[in-house]
Amino acid sequence: MTTARPLPVRYPEDVEHLDGAARGELRVPVCGSCGHRFWPPSPVCPRDFRRDVEWVTDAGTGRVHSWVRFHKQYFAGDDVPYVVVQVRLDSGPNLTTTWTGAADPVLGEPVTVSFREVGDSVWLPEFGPGDHK
Repeated sequence: MTTARPLPVRYPEDVEHLDGAARGELRVPVCGSCGHRFWPPSPVCPRDFRRDVEWVTDAGTGRVHSWVRFHKQYFAGDDVPYVVVQVRLDSGPNLTTTWTGAADPVLGEPVTVSFREVGDSVWLPEFGPGDHK
Protein backbone atom coordinates (compact mmCIF):
# COMPACT_ATOMS: atom_id res chain seq x y z
CA MET A 1 0.00 0.00 0.00
CA THR A 2 1.40 3.38 -0.95
CA THR A 3 1.03 6.49 1.16
CA ALA A 4 0.94 10.14 0.15
CA ARG A 5 4.29 11.62 -0.80
CA PRO A 6 5.72 13.48 2.21
CA LEU A 7 6.59 17.15 1.85
CA PRO A 8 10.26 18.12 2.21
CA VAL A 9 11.46 18.68 5.76
CA ARG A 10 12.63 22.25 6.34
CA TYR A 11 16.12 21.61 7.68
CA PRO A 12 18.14 24.73 8.56
CA GLU A 13 20.61 23.92 5.77
CA ASP A 14 18.03 24.11 2.97
CA VAL A 15 15.35 26.56 4.13
CA GLU A 16 16.85 29.16 1.78
CA HIS A 17 16.51 26.72 -1.14
CA LEU A 18 12.86 25.95 -0.36
CA ASP A 19 11.94 29.60 0.24
CA GLY A 20 13.65 30.56 -3.03
CA ALA A 21 11.71 27.91 -4.94
CA ALA A 22 8.46 29.34 -3.57
CA ARG A 23 9.53 32.68 -5.09
CA GLY A 24 10.49 31.05 -8.40
CA GLU A 25 14.24 31.27 -7.73
CA LEU A 26 16.78 28.47 -7.77
CA ARG A 27 18.94 29.18 -4.71
CA VAL A 28 22.24 27.33 -4.18
CA PRO A 29 24.92 27.59 -1.50
CA VAL A 30 28.26 29.17 -2.34
CA CYS A 31 31.41 29.43 -0.26
CA GLY A 32 32.14 33.05 0.57
CA SER A 33 35.84 32.20 0.87
CA CYS A 34 36.62 30.23 -2.30
CA GLY A 35 33.48 30.88 -4.43
CA HIS A 36 32.66 27.17 -4.87
CA ARG A 37 28.95 26.51 -5.54
CA PHE A 38 27.86 23.14 -4.20
CA TRP A 39 24.97 20.77 -3.61
CA PRO A 40 23.61 19.35 -1.34
CA PRO A 41 23.45 22.22 1.16
CA SER A 42 25.82 22.07 4.09
CA PRO A 43 26.91 24.43 6.86
CA VAL A 44 30.49 24.07 5.56
CA CYS A 45 32.07 24.28 2.12
CA PRO A 46 33.00 20.79 0.85
CA ARG A 47 36.10 22.23 -0.86
CA ASP A 48 37.83 24.24 1.90
CA PHE A 49 35.67 23.29 4.94
CA ARG A 50 35.03 26.91 5.87
CA ARG A 51 31.74 27.98 7.40
CA ASP A 52 31.49 31.11 5.27
CA VAL A 53 28.48 29.76 3.33
CA GLU A 54 26.14 32.16 1.54
CA TRP A 55 23.22 31.62 -0.82
CA VAL A 56 22.92 32.96 -4.37
CA THR A 57 20.24 32.84 -7.03
CA ASP A 58 21.37 30.55 -9.84
CA ALA A 59 20.42 31.04 -13.49
CA GLY A 60 18.85 27.56 -13.42
CA THR A 61 20.44 26.40 -16.65
CA GLY A 62 22.52 23.32 -17.21
CA ARG A 63 22.74 20.01 -19.04
CA VAL A 64 21.36 16.51 -18.52
CA HIS A 65 24.07 14.51 -16.75
CA SER A 66 22.08 11.30 -16.13
CA TRP A 67 18.47 10.12 -16.02
CA VAL A 68 16.24 7.20 -15.09
CA ARG A 69 12.58 6.27 -15.64
CA PHE A 70 10.63 4.96 -12.64
CA HIS A 71 7.76 2.54 -13.30
CA LYS A 72 6.86 1.74 -9.70
CA GLN A 73 4.42 3.96 -7.84
CA TYR A 74 6.10 4.63 -4.50
CA PHE A 75 3.56 7.19 -3.31
CA ALA A 76 -0.17 7.58 -3.89
CA GLY A 77 -0.90 10.23 -6.48
CA ASP A 78 2.37 9.78 -8.38
CA ASP A 79 1.81 9.34 -12.10
CA VAL A 80 3.92 6.48 -13.43
CA PRO A 81 6.12 6.17 -15.27
CA TYR A 82 8.04 9.33 -14.45
CA VAL A 83 11.55 10.50 -15.25
CA VAL A 84 14.14 11.74 -12.78
CA VAL A 85 17.17 13.62 -14.11
CA GLN A 86 20.49 14.63 -12.68
CA VAL A 87 21.36 18.05 -14.03
CA ARG A 88 24.82 19.56 -14.00
CA LEU A 89 24.16 23.26 -13.54
CA ASP A 90 26.21 25.62 -15.68
CA SER A 91 27.45 27.06 -12.37
CA GLY A 92 28.85 23.67 -11.26
CA PRO A 93 26.65 21.67 -8.86
CA ASN A 94 24.60 18.60 -9.79
CA LEU A 95 20.92 18.54 -8.81
CA THR A 96 18.63 15.52 -9.02
CA THR A 97 14.97 16.27 -9.70
CA THR A 98 11.99 15.48 -11.91
CA TRP A 99 11.89 15.93 -15.68
CA THR A 100 9.22 18.08 -17.38
CA GLY A 101 9.98 17.28 -21.00
CA ALA A 102 7.48 15.43 -23.19
CA ALA A 103 10.24 13.27 -24.72
CA ASP A 104 13.00 11.38 -22.94
CA PRO A 105 15.96 13.51 -21.90
CA VAL A 106 19.18 13.25 -23.92
CA LEU A 107 22.55 13.22 -22.19
CA GLY A 108 24.16 16.63 -22.61
CA GLU A 109 20.86 18.26 -23.59
CA PRO A 110 20.49 21.88 -22.39
CA VAL A 111 17.86 22.31 -19.66
CA THR A 112 16.16 25.09 -17.76
CA VAL A 113 14.56 25.12 -14.33
CA SER A 114 10.86 25.57 -13.61
CA PHE A 115 8.99 25.19 -10.34
CA ARG A 116 6.09 22.96 -9.31
CA GLU A 117 3.87 23.28 -6.26
CA VAL A 118 3.81 19.98 -4.38
CA GLY A 119 1.41 21.01 -1.62
CA ASP A 120 0.89 23.42 1.27
CA SER A 121 2.63 26.25 -0.65
CA VAL A 122 5.78 24.13 -1.02
CA TRP A 123 7.46 24.47 -4.41
CA LEU A 124 10.26 22.36 -5.84
CA PRO A 125 12.52 22.88 -8.84
CA GLU A 126 12.25 20.60 -11.84
CA PHE A 127 13.98 20.70 -15.21
CA GLY A 128 12.98 20.43 -18.83
CA PRO A 129 14.41 21.19 -22.25
CA GLY A 130 16.00 24.63 -22.58
CA ASP A 131 17.50 26.52 -25.48
CA HIS A 132 20.47 28.20 -23.83
CA LYS A 133 24.05 27.59 -25.00
